[in-house]
Amino acid sequence: MFLSIIVFILIFSLVVLVHEWGHFYLAKRAGVRVEEFGVGMPPRIWSVKKGSTTYSINWIPFGGFVRIYGEGADERSGKQALVNQSPGTRLLIFGGGILMNILLGWVMLMIGFWFSMPPMVTPVERYAPDSQVQAKVVVLQVTDKSPAQEAQLQSGDYILSVNDTPATTPAAFKQLIAAQANKKVKLQVERDGTQLTLTVVPTLTKDGPVIGAWIDRSVQKVHYVWWQVPWLALQELWQIIWLIIMAVAGLIYRLFTTASLPSELAGPVGIAHITADMMKLGWMRMWQFVIFLSLNLGILNLVPFPGLDGGRLLFVWLEIVRGGKKISQQIESVVHTIGFALLIILILAVTYKDILNWI
Repeated sequence: MFLSIIVFILIFSLVVLVHEWGHFYLAKRAGVRVEEFGVGMPPRIWSVKKGSTTYSINWIPFGGFVRIYGEGADERSGKQALVNQSPGTRLLIFGGGILMNILLGWVMLMIGFWFSMPPMVTPVERYAPDSQVQAKVVVLQVTDKSPAQEAQLQSGDYILSVNDTPATTPAAFKQLIAAQANKKVKLQVERDGTQLTLTVVPTLTKDGPVIGAWIDRSVQKVHYVWWQVPWLALQELWQIIWLIIMAVAGLIYRLFTTASLPSELAGPVGIAHITADMMKLGWMRMWQFVIFLSLNLGILNLVPFPGLDGGRLLFVWLEIVRGGKKISQQIESVVHTIGFALLIILILAVTYKDILNWI
C-alpha cells in the first residue's frame, strides 16, 4: 500500500503541476510577473530566485502552486499586475491550467495509441479493423448452479478457444457453441497467466445453447495506422471530455438536489485506493488513469464556482458583459475565499466518506 501512496502522490502532483505550469507559462508570455512557482505545498525546503520569480520545493509533497502578482485584492499597481491586464489576457491565464491538462491528455493518448493502447471509451472497431485488434473473451460473471460453474469457470478467466478453435469475440464464442447443446465442449482458458483446459456442457434455452456466464471482449492491443494516431487521439479526447462533462453535471445536480455526497465522488483517499487497483492491472491501465485524472482536473476547474479557475473566468466574463466595468477586487477576493473554504469542507467530507468506505 505504501508504494500505491507514493505512486498516487507522483501522479496527482504531475497533473497539478502541469495545470499550474499552464498558468505560469501564459502569465510569463503576457508579461505578467509570476512571484513564485512551487513544487509541493509550504513550508519551503529550498528555493532559488531567477529574475522576478522564486522557484521553490516545499515540504508537503502534494501538487504545487503559482503565485501571480496582482491576483489578490492588495496588489493592483503596475503593468505587470494580473488585475491590470485586458480581459482577453486574463481569460487566457486563468484558462491556461485547463488547456494544459487537456493537452497532457491528448499527448498521453497519442503515446498510448502508438504503444497499442485500446481506446478508453470508444468501441475499438471505430479506430481499427478487426485484423488489427488483439482481443480475448473475458468472463465477467458466472451464474450460480450453471454449467459454467460446474466446469469451475471463474470471473476474470479468458476463454481462448472452444474445441481448439480460437474465440476472440463474444459473437465468435456463441457461434462456436451454437450446435453444442448438451454436448461436452472443451474450453481452453487462461487464468492468472496459466492456461487450463475445462469441460463444459451447454444447456439449450429459447435463446440457444448457453453455459451460464456473462462474457465480454477484453481488448489487449490495437495496431493503429501510425499517421492517423493524432486525429484518433483527438477524437477519443473529445469523447472522454464529453463523458466527464456529463458526469460532473450529474454530480453537481445530485449534490444540490439531494444535499448528499454521490457514492462515485472520490477524494484524495479514494483516488489513492483507485491508484492501488490500477497498479494491479498493469502500466496501460495506469496510463489511462493518468489521462482520465488530468482531464477530470481540467474539466472540474471549468465549473464556475468561486475558488476554481471557472469562478475566476466567470468574473472576467461578467466584466466583459458589463462593458468593461470591473467588479470590486475586494468583493471578488472575498467570494473566492468563501468558495475555497467551501471546497476544502467538501474535500474533507469526501475524504471522511472514503475512509469509512475503506475501513
